[in-house]
Amino acid sequence: MKRAIIGGFVSMIGSIWSLAVIISANSYSIDGWTTPPGKLLTQIAQSNLLLWFAASIILVLLGIILMAVEFFRKDK
Repeated sequence: MKRAIIGGFVSMIGSIWSLAVIISANSYSIDGWTTPPGKLLTQIAQSNLLLWFAASIILVLLGIILMAVEFFRKDK
């Protein structure tokens, strides 16, 4: 049960961080972008926030994995 709660908090922290990166990257103006990465990912890359965005996505995935492992775990 503790791991599920910890996973929820880790996932929530990652979500808040990714939201902060997206909000701060939206204030960065760019001249143009191409279709495969898109406008948002181009803004994140050009504003040097790619490392923070990747770390926040990793935290979200880690939290989801922790919750899923705890949910499917068989207690003896």
